[in-house]
Amino acid sequence: MDSEKPLAGGIPMVNIDGAKIRRIREEKGLTQLYVATVVGVTTDTISRWENRRYPTIKKENAVKLAEALEATLADIIDHGQPAPPAEPPPAQACEPPTPEDPMPRPAPPEASPALEPAAPQTAPPAPPTPRFRLVSRPVVIPLGAFLIFALAGLALLWWYTGNDAEGQVTAIRTLPVHATPGIAFPVVIEVTTSGTSRPISLILKETLPPDCIPAQGKPQFTNQESDPPVLKWIGKIIGGHAVYSYLAKLKPEAKMETVHQFTGGVTVRSDDNPSIPLSGNDSLQASPFHWADSNTDGRIDDEELLFVNETYGGIEGLHFGKKLIEEIWAAKGYRWNPETRNYEILQ
Repeated sequence: MDSEKPLAGGIPMVNIDGAKIRRIREEKGLTQLYVATVVGVTTDTISRWENRRYPTIKKENAVKLAEALEATLADIIDHGQPAPPAEPPPAQACEPPTPEDPMPRPAPPEASPALEPAAPQTAPPAPPTPRFRLVSRPVVIPLGAFLIFALAGLALLWWYTGNDAEGQVTAIRTLPVHATPGIAFPVVIEVTTSGTSRPISLILKETLPPDCIPAQGKPQFTNQESDPPVLKWIGKIIGGHAVYSYLAKLKPEAKMETVHQFTGGVTVRSDDNPSIPLSGNDSLQASPFHWADSNTDGRIDDEELLFVNETYGGIEGLHFGKKLIEEIWAAKGYRWNPETRNYEILQ
């Protein structure tokens, strides 16, 4: 069977194996929500794919699905192998006498003629000691086993909930409180986990205000949308910590003193919540002051310079204008020139 074929409109389609998809997802501990977020579909669609209600899908979606499952496209393709025949139900057979009933009971006698009364028969006495022991054994052994398994289950439940409570995911955004229109400013998002150091897959989404333009991402954006601008990363939390950063700038025509809102969230593969919202600063004001001048006094002091270096200096390849900041710090101050749309350094 051909696993890849074009649709009527020329769109390439592939046949997927729902059972393989479900097995890979469950083996790697991925939720349907996580997979649906990566592919860009709903959880109902993922469920339909796994249940073979939609056995043929677009190749583009199949590639995204394989990426979400951390597998190859060949791993989820239906190669046309016939399903194994269903096993016939076990035949009914006469059960041999059990140890609890060592003496088989005789078959009931045939009916006697109506005129001949049946001779009274006395039932044989039951063996006292062996039968008592045989009857008590099936009650004591299963009860003990049940108690052992119950205690073990409670211990595992306690261990799991305790570790899950410690394995919380937090995401904090560091955003300047103000920035000058047309001048790039940096944003840093730190994602951390507590109680575990194992790698955890994540999807990070950041929605910028309409008057904001993204310029650079570290690491590079996995996907980028516009109107409004949305940045997306697919990555992992390794060692309990992950950092995502980007540069953006307000449009030059943005009016001074206007406030612009940022929203974002993180989806992790081991979490059933729709999204973990980003905490930290979520608004930025258009201002004639440099974004590193946090107290807007027209200069960059030692404390402000140290904050910039500690927060953004360790991000390799993030060009946030470090040279200009150091020049302003070494000078007496600066001022914004709206005509040249640049900062003038005061010596």
